[in-house]
Amino acid sequence: MDPLMLLFLLIAGLTDADNVSTVNWVSAWRGESVTIPCFYSDRYKTHVKYWCRGHYRDSCPPIVHSDSPQGGNVSIRDDPDQQVFSVTINNLTTGDSGYYSCGVKISEGSDVGDWVSLSVTDGVSTVKWVPVQRGGSVTIPCFYGDRYKTHVKYWCRGYYRDSCPPIVHSDSPQEGKVSIRDDPDQQVFTVTINSLTDGDSDIYSCGVKISGGSDVGDWVSLSITDGSPELSVDKQEVTGVEGDSVSVQCHYKYDYSQRMWCKIGGSCASERSGSLDGRPVLISDDRVNKVFSVTMRGLERKDTGWYWCDDRGLQIPVHITVKRGNNDKLRWEQVLDAALKAGTGVLYLICTIIAIQLHWSSCRKRGSNQREAEGGTNTNHGS
Repeated sequence: MDPLMLLFLLIAGLTDADNVSTVNWVSAWRGESVTIPCFYSDRYKTHVKYWCRGHYRDSCPPIVHSDSPQGGNVSIRDDPDQQVFSVTINNLTTGDSGYYSCGVKISEGSDVGDWVSLSVTDGVSTVKWVPVQRGGSVTIPCFYGDRYKTHVKYWCRGYYRDSCPPIVHSDSPQEGKVSIRDDPDQQVFTVTINSLTDGDSDIYSCGVKISGGSDVGDWVSLSITDGSPELSVDKQEVTGVEGDSVSVQCHYKYDYSQRMWCKIGGSCASERSGSLDGRPVLISDDRVNKVFSVTMRGLERKDTGWYWCDDRGLQIPVHITVKRGNNDKLRWEQVLDAALKAGTGVLYLICTIIAIQLHWSSCRKRGSNQREAEGGTNTNHGS
């Protein structure tokens, strides 16, 4: 494992992750909003929850807390039934970037909580710590702001972009086992590395070339392991059909935290929450076999996008593509529906015509009977 990653995990192990847990790395766009979930143990259902700026809770006064849930552009909402409180920050600025803490107030004792690093950008963002097995492959998504759609994108080895020459760039997308693909419509470029070796473990950067100025980008740590990685998925590319479902299995190695399923640019869900951005998600965590399973049902086209499995800061990105249903079947259903509607209309018209004809026939018959009756009466009077 990468030594820096190990250091962070050791720090995490010293926190109260068993009591309170959240995602540790969140990227968001300037001007938009972000919602961060903070999960807690059953014993803290009735305690006051809070959100503060800083890594250490004993030195970060609350920005908002559950008994005073609004503070400027920040709000907090506690859901004791699901054992989660959510913090929403609106109208994000780059000044909002930094470390924060989810906290639970403990009377006459040390508070418990967990930290999260928030990065607000209008440039580039990506996942942070990705473990992969030696010999395998990995795809890393790099998201960028609208203004950079036509710029050259690149992938380089190193934390500082001004000193890491590109390995591949979008106008020369293949170099050995590394390739890059830009999708301006989705504002994301992806980097795929095949046949990974131990020597590929390092910090890399997603970059966007800025003519006459400093490039923009974000870093990601790639850790190559000989055996099973700390976190993995069967496939990074999953395809589903509208109205159907897709499932993703996230395999983990150590059971020291609560795993989550997150949508990049959205929110996160755990086994307890059961929803993601307001839509139902079935989540189960098999701690015996160490498999975290996610099933998304009733798929819609808007569900297409990048997600990730999260385990104490480790992240494995997964792309879900939702395709339209069978076109032939859809056309026949449309034709049948149109025929039924047309048939109903024709039947209604026929019934209406028959009703009118019966009405007029009835009226004529009554008129004829009346005339005959009147004629008979006149005859009797004349005799």
